[in-house]
Amino acid sequence: MSLKLIGVFGGAFDPVHYGHIKLAQAWMNFASLSKVIFIPSGLAPHKNIVLENKHRLEMLDLALNQHANFFTDDREIKKNRNDFQPSYTIETLKTLAREKEEGQALCLLMGSDAFLKLESWHLWNELFNYCHILVVERHESIIHLDQLTTLLKKEWNKRLIQKIEDLHESACGLIMVKQFEYIDVSSSQIRDAIHLDKNLTHLVPEEIADFINLNQLYR
Repeated sequence: MSLKLIGVFGGAFDPVHYGHIKLAQAWMNFASLSKVIFIPSGLAPHKNIVLENKHRLEMLDLALNQHANFFTDDREIKKNRNDFQPSYTIETLKTLAREKEEGQALCLLMGSDAFLKLESWHLWNELFNYCHILVVERHESIIHLDQLTTLLKKEWNKRLIQKIEDLHESACGLIMVKQFEYIDVSSSQIRDAIHLDKNLTHLVPEEIADFINLNQLYR
């Protein structure tokens, strides 16, 4: 049976930008994802979030409204409102796994820089029990085996695949690595551009640039 793949894309989205959108679109096209869920971080152990949650969510909604199969999921922000504890990806995946329908599989989207630091994540080796991991390699950040720790290399050797069909035939536990031609831009780069009053049109969708200017964000 061919499983429907659901992309799970976590991040600060502070702010959301073309790099996020184009990367999700590239994976959707390449791996035939049925949809991508964007999950903005609440209190994130590895991220220094600048903007308040309300504005990050509003911008994410604005950006994703243009894409029928992209959705915002605010569960980590809601969790942080309730208990002020860090949001861990493993906990989010567990809840998503309980909610998904039969015949669906979760695919966690991340960059190669995040993958190389995977062992610093809470209960990192349990991630494979709930999802596949799809890693995008930046041209300047290609993964080499000698960069992997002993434990991560063991998972890499056991789980790495080349064929999309393998993802659609397995419920979880695989790793796929791919390079895409997409806009490589960072949120910090955008915040720097705002401080220097530079044009944002090549970095973020027009509606996001307008929202930032209207609300005088990152000033």
